[in-house]
Amino acid sequence: MQRLAAQQAKARANGARSAAVRYRFIARNGPEADAPPLARILRGGGGKGGAARLKLYLSMLWLSRNDDAPRFEYPAHQWARLLGFDSPDAAGARRVQQALRWLDEEAFVRLQHRQGASSEIHLLSDAGTGRPYQAPGPAMKRLPKAQREEHLYAQLPAGLWTKGWIMELSGAAIAMYLVLLHERRGEDKTVWLSPRIGRERYDLSDETRRKGLNELAQHQLVSVRRRPVHQGLFQDHVRSRNVYELKPEDLERRQAGDEPDWF
Repeated sequence: MQRLAAQQAKARANGARSAAVRYRFIARNGPEADAPPLARILRGGGGKGGAARLKLYLSMLWLSRNDDAPRFEYPAHQWARLLGFDSPDAAGARRVQQALRWLDEEAFVRLQHRQGASSEIHLLSDAGTGRPYQAPGPAMKRLPKAQREEHLYAQLPAGLWTKGWIMELSGAAIAMYLVLLHERRGEDKTVWLSPRIGRERYDLSDETRRKGLNELAQHQLVSVRRRPVHQGLFQDHVRSRNVYELKPEDLERRQAGDEPDWF
């Protein structure tokens, strides 16, 4: 049911192969800045609600890949099917409605209530400004290079939805996937992510960082290696640290739930 909904949603997104997620959604704008939207959405209100809010908002970004000021009229049960929530016509729909109310209150969407019909959802900026949403790709093309920084973005593969990972992965795992995309900056390189960076740059707890990275490694969506840390000469002990290699194409290679060794 979820994958059928995802294929239909992909058609709505004009075959978009990724969701464009602004760097400012993932990371702080500076060391003294407020928590980035990713951290706010994930932890606001506590419990499982954060995962539902994050998955729902990212789904809207996917469906809005090249749209400016997008709006949606889908009923809650359709979103619940896309996200793979249990009992999409009842409990799943209520989870979506709760998530939408929070996103509306925190100015990530604007709900326009309609009598006898589902609320119209107007997507607002993923930079957390409360302004109307602008697709970052087209925005960058309209601006001179010096003014493009606020629109820089990561590309979250559509396989998160079409391969069923949106219902398989926790909110922590999806958050850490976005963090690793941000750290890579579009380059094919290994990433070192210290607890301090997790807290200062992304405002994510050590528990979220550990849980999310461990889950990604278990699903073989990220590979982990130990790398020695250079400490100079005459050191009694060689220290090492984990480095992570993310290959976004792996999210497209297999369905969630498949055995990792099959591909």
